[in-house]
Amino acid sequence: MSSAISLGGRLDRRQLTSVACFAVCVVAGIVLAVAGGKAGIWGLVPIIMYAVLALLGVDVVLATIGAVIVAAIMTRTAPVPLGEQLATSMGSLVAVIGLIILLGAGLGHVAQETGAAQTLVRTVMGRIGLSTPTRVQLGVMVSSLVIVGALGTLAGGNAIIAPIVIPIAARMGWRPPAVAAMFHAAGAAGLMLGPFTPPVVTITAAARLSYGDYLLHAGLPVGAITIVTGFFMARWIQKHTDQEYAPEDAAKDDDDADAAPNKRGQWAALAFIGVLVALAVYGVWVKAGYSYALVVMVVTAAATGLAGGLGAKGTAEAVYAGAARLIWLFMLFWLLDPLLTLVQKTGAFDTIFDHLKGVMPDVGPYVFLLLVVLLGYVHAVPGAAVAQVVLINKLFGPLVTSLGVPPAAWAVSLLGTAQIDQLGPYPTADMMGQMGLARSSDLRMMLFNGWAIMVANTAGFLVLFAILL
Repeated sequence: MSSAISLGGRLDRRQLTSVACFAVCVVAGIVLAVAGGKAGIWGLVPIIMYAVLALLGVDVVLATIGAVIVAAIMTRTAPVPLGEQLATSMGSLVAVIGLIILLGAGLGHVAQETGAAQTLVRTVMGRIGLSTPTRVQLGVMVSSLVIVGALGTLAGGNAIIAPIVIPIAARMGWRPPAVAAMFHAAGAAGLMLGPFTPPVVTITAAARLSYGDYLLHAGLPVGAITIVTGFFMARWIQKHTDQEYAPEDAAKDDDDADAAPNKRGQWAALAFIGVLVALAVYGVWVKAGYSYALVVMVVTAAATGLAGGLGAKGTAEAVYAGAARLIWLFMLFWLLDPLLTLVQKTGAFDTIFDHLKGVMPDVGPYVFLLLVVLLGYVHAVPGAAVAQVVLINKLFGPLVTSLGVPPAAWAVSLLGTAQIDQLGPYPTADMMGQMGLARSSDLRMMLFNGWAIMVANTAGFLVLFAILL
């Protein structure tokens, strides 16, 4: 009882702190609005409030709405002009990225409903073979890489493969903390490599880079470091943990890789991979921009659903169901554009640029890119990695141009700030999610895995920036 009261007290204090933070920022906005003129560096108050509220556990969309309100007050933006800004935002780059993510979630649900995703996992596991612990590890990690990269979701992708691969891994003697490390490292690499994952779409749009160039200079090097380090860390963790799978975890399961494949699932998997790869290759060939992903998602979902026997109506319903899970993310992106536009009106970005443009040439582009990566390590925008890319690109984009930073190097820096932070330096939601899927309770080993990958990638960034600049 006392622990429950204590927990409730902590929650109440957190809520009170959030309300107090919002109230103080509203007052600050009113004062700056009455003072007239541009707020300058004080124009960052909405962004700072946004980060603080997110750290306090406030829903990220609610935190963004609060930041928009403060920014509107600060810039003396009336309700009607604010509504016009929100309407204009629907056609912005940020909102389009949000729509791509929604359609990606819908496609992922179609792949799951038709059995295409499960068939792909069984195919990968069967092709690699399950005769040794090393082969099983390769099968688990390649399956995670492929599914997460194709579906664009770490939690959703690994949730599909977990019931299929865990019985196999358990029978081969793999322990839960090691499997959790495999899921996290391979899934993180999948998010960096998939052509239409949220971070890849956002980074290629922000850096104005084609997917092929992104993959060559950023995705492949960073993804390779992530998965290779995770591969060896899983083996190290296997030797240094005592947690074991229960006997029932190793039991034969209908979702095992040895289970008979479903014919419709096979056809759906063929359609999914065939259409997705064909459209991706075509996109790379014609150097298509980020908006091409809208066509890819719709066509691939339709082909997969029809091949899997869902029919036109069933396919549409599966897309709706999948997209509904991420409607909050679309709303976040829709609100981000007005927030950034209003903050820009305060003169905050111009003030920062004016102050830094005299300093950064002395620091140089190399150190500048490393500093941007470090911002990601400390979670500049908690809970929304892709939103973090948008904010950082908006804030530092002029400096990138003035310093002559190549788009490929900027893409590497954005990838670091968006994705590496999910691996540490402290426990994250993604980390805990992968532990849950693998049925692990050893947080210490997950932190060791994340820290090792962060250190390896930091060394990789040092080399990549030296090569690309």
